[in-house]
Amino acid sequence: MLKKRTFIITMFADLFFMILAVLGSNAVSTIIWGYLMNIFHGLVAGFYLTELVVSVSQQNRGIVFGIGYGVGSIGSWLLSLLNSGSFLKSSSVLFAYAILVLCTMGLLLNCKTEAQDFPADTDKTLNTKPAGNLLFLSAVTVLLLSAVKNMGFYFPTADLTNDSITLEFTRAFYAIGLIVAGFLNDKNRKFGAVLCLAALFFPFLMLLLKSNAVAGTFLWITAYVFFGFFAVYRVILFSDLAGKYPNSLYLAGFGLMWGRTGDVLGGFAGMCLKKQEVLLVTLVAVLFFFTVIVFFSLYHKIYYSTFTIPEKSREVLLQDFAQRFSFTAREAEVFKLITENCSNGEIAANLYISESTVKFHVKNILKKTQCVNRIELIAMLNHL
Repeated sequence: MLKKRTFIITMFADLFFMILAVLGSNAVSTIIWGYLMNIFHGLVAGFYLTELVVSVSQQNRGIVFGIGYGVGSIGSWLLSLLNSGSFLKSSSVLFAYAILVLCTMGLLLNCKTEAQDFPADTDKTLNTKPAGNLLFLSAVTVLLLSAVKNMGFYFPTADLTNDSITLEFTRAFYAIGLIVAGFLNDKNRKFGAVLCLAALFFPFLMLLLKSNAVAGTFLWITAYVFFGFFAVYRVILFSDLAGKYPNSLYLAGFGLMWGRTGDVLGGFAGMCLKKQEVLLVTLVAVLFFFTVIVFFSLYHKIYYSTFTIPEKSREVLLQDFAQRFSFTAREAEVFKLITENCSNGEIAANLYISESTVKFHVKNILKKTQCVNRIELIAMLNHL
């Protein structure tokens, strides 16, 4: 109950400073209260990202976050249409925010959740926190991705808004991207990560097709769909780390933190170089090159470092292991995908079976090998 109470107090403090900032009598007070408001905005985000890790399994975090963020994005857009488009700039927004805080409080108080020391997917056999080099690489990757993406907004072809395509209208496509990205990330984390990187190509594509208004508009809309993959990836990356390692819940909000830091750095650099287009594009191209290198270093470390058997002997070793423990044909297929670090959702998608069926086979595999979890199972295989 203490965590819920702390969350509720934080939300009301956020609302309090928001009221002071909006109703400030002068610029100085507005800036001071605005800074405090944003600090509490961050605290609120940290709370709900921690709750995402604790209460939602790894196989469902992407879609839960994607839907939540997508609905919020659409909701803020709809609110912006009220009062001839000036609602969010008026003091009336305080009433809307207060209502949302009260609704959230009501949901929290009526949500019966048991206190948990660790998320359900935490592996107690691992160290209490991920290796420092993994955290550093993850932080640098998210920072670079965010900085390069935001600098791309300042390309000469970035502003394609007109009477039919507005910034507010693109929120709908962004929301679609968030929901689709959440679904695909739960099915295949590796695919979701690559699609996140693909979002960085759009400023360059728009630059190449700047003379074609139709193609440019299409790319502008598609870019916002892909930015959904970008937003989901940087949150899910650290959410998975927070959920996997004991005593690492503090990492839940790191993806958003490093992402926002990259947004600020990229936005500042873009504003400074906006009038020097050649220098801006060149700098973004160079940073993009380094981002790709860092991204795939992290990609390999996360998705391929747990299984290091030489490729030539891999199939034979898997077959021998399956025969040794009398795996059925389907159990052997599931086991092979386990060794490739696939989640239950990814295994289900690859084999065209339900996740409940996957869990049934995984349970049988662990029972036959007398292993407690997947880590122990792969360790047994590696020591044969």
